[in-house]
Amino acid sequence: MVCNKKTIESLIKAGAFDVMGHPRKGLLQVHADAIDAYADVKRKEAVGQYDLFGAGFGDTESAGSTTVMPTIGEAEWDKRDKLAFEREMLGLYVSDHPLFGLEHVLGAAADCTIAALSEEGTVPDGAVVTLAGILSGVQRRVTKQGRAWASATLEDLAGGVEALFFPNTYEVIGQYIAEDAIVVVKGRVDRRDDTPRIMAMDMQLPDVSSNPGSKPVTLTIPVHRCTPPLVERLKETLVLHPGDTEVHVKLLNGGKTTTLRLGPFRVAATTALMGDLKSVLGPANVS
Repeated sequence: MVCNKKTIESLIKAGAFDVMGHPRKGLLQVHADAIDAYADVKRKEAVGQYDLFGAGFGDTESAGSTTVMPTIGEAEWDKRDKLAFEREMLGLYVSDHPLFGLEHVLGAAADCTIAALSEEGTVPDGAVVTLAGILSGVQRRVTKQGRAWASATLEDLAGGVEALFFPNTYEVIGQYIAEDAIVVVKGRVDRRDDTPRIMAMDMQLPDVSSNPGSKPVTLTIPVHRCTPPLVERLKETLVLHPGDTEVHVKLLNGGKTTTLRLGPFRVAATTALMGDLKSVLGPANVS
């Protein structure tokens, strides 16, 4: 593999250098200058132009040590852009997912999961369902009559399904069909082929900032995981999201479950909090 500037850029966007502890955006802003600076040093070495106080006096390790490398900034992309680059480079999300923390919003808007469509006998052909998820692979087309329509993959955290937006529907909601758009789609199930599809009838954009504060935030933790470092991370996360919603902890000890109410902590049950908690405990342990 040729490790040129474009390759380095792709590796940065994919998160290959995250272990260095620098933000991806900061690395991308300086990588070209850093490569140019180091390449200049290597060119000089190739023709014998060593640093006067370095390799010229036998200190080969300090050759080019006077080169000034650019400072890496602390700016980072927001979650949406960061994950979009990640998926563009790798074809999948690795460090996070756009839907983490939104399960309560999507679950309230949908009456069926995408995974259920693949289960034989669960959702019959022709049934009208409401699904919620994120759009990807959007393709816009034009019929022979000159009318626009589109196709896309609608994904949730459990699966994906092809969604078709034919002209009559597209005329109404076409402006909202976009890559990485989080949507609620109402449509008819089509099982004429082996793989089910959704013939969209309507589409809405859910309010992803909504607060499910009517119920407590529940954390499920096996007793053996309750180590001081984990407890400290949870405390730090909860403190960053003050609000009015109670926090309950379900401790699992074999077949016994003990539920505790964290009296000192009340939080704002926002999507940001849910996402942070899922990164600490895992998606299945936060509700």
